[in-house]
Amino acid sequence: MDGTLESFFASATRIGLGLAGLLAVLTLLAWIRNWPLKFALVGYTAFALVLTAGCFALSLGPIFRSRIPGAAPYTTVYDQGADRAVIAVSPDITPEQLILTLKQAASDLGSPGRFSTGSPVFTLRARTVIHPEPGVSEPLLLGTLQQPLGKRLRTPEEQQQQQIHLEEEAFARLRKLAQGQASAALSAEGAEEPTTGIPLAQS
Repeated sequence: MDGTLESFFASATRIGLGLAGLLAVLTLLAWIRNWPLKFALVGYTAFALVLTAGCFALSLGPIFRSRIPGAAPYTTVYDQGADRAVIAVSPDITPEQLILTLKQAASDLGSPGRFSTGSPVFTLRARTVIHPEPGVSEPLLLGTLQQPLGKRLRTPEEQQQQQIHLEEEAFARLRKLAQGQASAALSAEGAEEPTTGIPLAQS
């Protein structure tokens, strides 16, 4: 047992299966020999099976999500439940924050329950929405993370299997848009400042 919740519930699932099997044998023997406890044993067996099913479901994913310090908020905008997912982030995110956010989303979304469509790799893309012109919205891909499909990478050694690629041109475009918006804001503030002049003397 490696100390994680997944391994704990996996062990509990194996124990539950053994207990349910033992109770099933006792229940069958009780019905053959007509023991008074045969109805109670049916209930015990069913309860053990329910607990085992619950432990198995919990072994597929954690109860509490691990948080990565520095990760920015994100929204899942596409997830087919297989080998691809897309998240949306704020346009003011930095490259360092995006790396941490991709790792956080991979930890949240890369569960063992994903099915394969022919690719053994889980691909997670991060995008944002920009407005290059008033009334115009454009999705912009910022980065991609790839890791083995069906695995939740916890330790730093396991996370070395992740491959992260950032779109440098996209971040350069974000910086250019931010600078343009800042210049436009300064120009607007300057235009709104009242001008004071010295009244002309009247002769």
